[in-house]
Amino acid sequence: MSDWESPDPAELIALNSDADWEALLDRYPALNPRPLQRCLEVAQAGGAATAVIETRYLDEDYRSEYSAFFSKTFAEISDTAHRVHFFRRALKADELWRLPDDHGYLGFMVIRPSWLGRVGRTMLAPPPELAPAVRTSVESTVSFFGQRLLIAAVPFAQQDTQFGRCAHAAAWICHYTAALRHDTHRRVMADFTLLADANVVEGRPVPSQGLTGLQLTNLLRDFGLPPLFYRMGELPTPNPNQNPPPHAPGQNPGEWDTRIVSIACRYLNSGFPVLIGTYDHAFVLIGYDREPRRGDTDWIRFIRHDDQRGPYLVVPDVLADVDPATGDAYGWWTMLVAPVPERLWLAPEPAERSGQNYLRAVSQEAVARGLVAERLALHTLHDRGHVTFRTYAITSTAFKAAAVDRGLDQVSAREYRLARLPRLVWVVEAVDRRKRRSGQPSVIGEAVFDSTSTDYDPRELIVRVPGALLVVQTDGTMRFPLATMRRACRSAAASQP
Repeated sequence: MSDWESPDPAELIALNSDADWEALLDRYPALNPRPLQRCLEVAQAGGAATAVIETRYLDEDYRSEYSAFFSKTFAEISDTAHRVHFFRRALKADELWRLPDDHGYLGFMVIRPSWLGRVGRTMLAPPPELAPAVRTSVESTVSFFGQRLLIAAVPFAQQDTQFGRCAHAAAWICHYTAALRHDTHRRVMADFTLLADANVVEGRPVPSQGLTGLQLTNLLRDFGLPPLFYRMGELPTPNPNQNPPPHAPGQNPGEWDTRIVSIACRYLNSGFPVLIGTYDHAFVLIGYDREPRRGDTDWIRFIRHDDQRGPYLVVPDVLADVDPATGDAYGWWTMLVAPVPERLWLAPEPAERSGQNYLRAVSQEAVARGLVAERLALHTLHDRGHVTFRTYAITSTAFKAAAVDRGLDQVSAREYRLARLPRLVWVVEAVDRRKRRSGQPSVIGEAVFDSTSTDYDPRELIVRVPGALLVVQTDGTMRFPLATMRRACRSAAASQP
């Protein structure tokens, strides 16, 4: 480690060949090199031509780990980290203090001076082929030698294997994403070990053996993200009378409980990463894409951050989770933990159930009042199998801001922007499958709910269907019917259906 802090202040590395990338990987030998290797693959896929290694970097998360753990070990270890930045442009050394406008910043990764877990706090832009599927990206401002750079990515970090384990890293990814969204206050990595309740488990807290489900949910709650907890085999649906997916008696729920897919998608649509637990591992889902299948429902393929394998990895099949790169089996999923902002009291499943009911009822009333033809009505299209429902949470500020650009008519846009709404709302969209498959605007209606209302009686605020709009005012009076457009529009969410 004698040259760890050299050169001063940085080193520029041209990435012109596979040998250059291999040399960068070899520079940081690790007990488990896969997370670092995957980070380099992501940067390479983004077209990185230059790496800049910022030495003697004082990273808040690593410094917390050093103070709480590494400083107490007998081995000599530096209290500083490296931060490796990636650029699409082939930079010159004399440009570092004044970057050209077309620098093409791709993000950074922090490198710990410990070979047990090299990759610390990391923000790398998704690889282009997966970027449309990543639904939980957040923006972070980076200071690069006095220059402010912006990167949109999903945070990633690897466990250090002693002080923190996979559950700590997964919880930190969810938390740091929320902190960058301004949904909670920032907590450093060490807090996820130091503040875990050691009284609810057997054994010592350091070196850590991981987190139990109770420790995990308590930590997230204490850090301003009270989570919703779902156990495989006991998952809810918008229809409480719906039977569980068919399965053999005694079969492990991880082999058959497909309800996990729609549950995860509701949070990912909202921009919230979700933590998945198996019997011996934890990782984070950060997005999904949809593969249309002729004559069948679309196939959902998730994207994950796995602290032991790296960022932006594909999950081909949730019921038979195998790492495509190695063939290693992850094991059956056992639970889903969804950390959400404190005032998101209403759960998404009752919101979606009520949304479907309200959308159908208002659609039927619109037909009765002659505002839309029966064949174009939302409930008619739903009965014919052309409509599906999509649920997400969003700030009312973002929901209102999107009103004009998403293609709403002037009546709807005006009503949306003037409506009194809480900070967070649940939105249940009616999506025309045919338009979605052809890449057209596909949202034909939506129901908006108060996120602070109860699961037993979700409070509707806005319901729009082809031809008609309903607005509930703060005093409970209802404005209906307001004549509105019949065409489809885009979603207000950051990611489209």
